[in-house]
Amino acid sequence: MKLGELLERLIWQENELYNLHKLGETFATFERPELVETFQLMAEEELRHRKTLEGMLSEGTLEETAVIDYLDSLSLEPMLSDERAKPESLEELVLEALVREKHAYELYTRLSKILDGSLGHIFKMMAGEELKHAYRLKLVYEGL
Repeated sequence: MKLGELLERLIWQENELYNLHKLGETFATFERPELVETFQLMAEEELRHRKTLEGMLSEGTLEETAVIDYLDSLSLEPMLSDERAKPESLEELVLEALVREKHAYELYTRLSKILDGSLGHIFKMMAGEELKHAYRLKLVYEGL
């Protein structure tokens, strides 16, 4: 796997999470209105993650970094192999999003340890947000 492919796959996955959260917002509007704001917040953060990654891709930010040495092992990360989700209920959506958030947390944590300085900090911050999403989704699931 090449660096561009890694970033494109991460962007695709962030877009998938964004779409799941927007669909969750729609489900919640009709089934659980008190959850609408939770899904909106997570969707906004996923959109910010996607834009951050798109910036890294277009600017070549990760070129000449330590990530290059880890591309083969990073290509095995579960987040990169998640397929398009097609949940048919709010419960299925929450479970799917929970798994994806966990995968994103694990990969971003790994990237934060590989990279130094501000790039490592960016991925650490994104990992923290993914962990918060997973926690929120766990609470939502327990309340269903």
